[in-house]
Amino acid sequence: MKKLLLGMLMLLCLVSCGSGPNDTVSKFINNIKAGKPKEAAKYAIDDGFEGNLEITYTNKTQELLFKTLLKNLEYKIIGTEKQDNDTTIVTVEVTNLDVQKVFLQVFQKMSQEVFTNKDSKPLSVEERFKQELEAKDKPKTKNTTKFVVKKTPQRGKKVVVTAENIDVLLGKLNTTLLNLGNLGKTENETAVELPETGPSTGVSQKPEELRNQNK
Repeated sequence: MKKLLLGMLMLLCLVSCGSGPNDTVSKFINNIKAGKPKEAAKYAIDDGFEGNLEITYTNKTQELLFKTLLKNLEYKIIGTEKQDNDTTIVTVEVTNLDVQKVFLQVFQKMSQEVFTNKDSKPLSVEERFKQELEAKDKPKTKNTTKFVVKKTPQRGKKVVVTAENIDVLLGKLNTTLLNLGNLGKTENETAVELPETGPSTGVSQKPEELRNQNK
């Protein structure tokens, strides 16, 4: 009888732990990494999240870049802070390709080829990006981002996904594209407010502001 009760308690613990805020964030990120926005959307509070993250490739370089980012995405949950009965902030440390350094290396090498390489034909932009993205020792960056997890009445715990969350997961891709004229500068020098798309908010929005969403 005691063994039966112990087994039931362990099962309840596993179920409760598996449905916590950390688990919700992990499942969201794991599906992003796997290239499954439809599955990731199940853990987002915004019903339109899948459409916001839908990727349409217009060339092979874009496709290679996104696939490289997803392949190199690694993360570790380093903090959990409960704000109230319905809101928890989960801090995640993300390691991925350093997109800014990749773009900088491409532009630097192309400039060098134009002015110093007189005997051979310079590589095209697409060829240079392919070379950098397929290199064995690609530059990596490590950043932290805070995911706000809210408990909803009927759908359980869901992530309030922000533009900053996605930007960090993808190696600061959006920040880089918005700062192509400032490659190589410090983060403070290139800080920008990311555009909003539905509930996907900009980098300046604070966790306490996020907690008031979708109440």
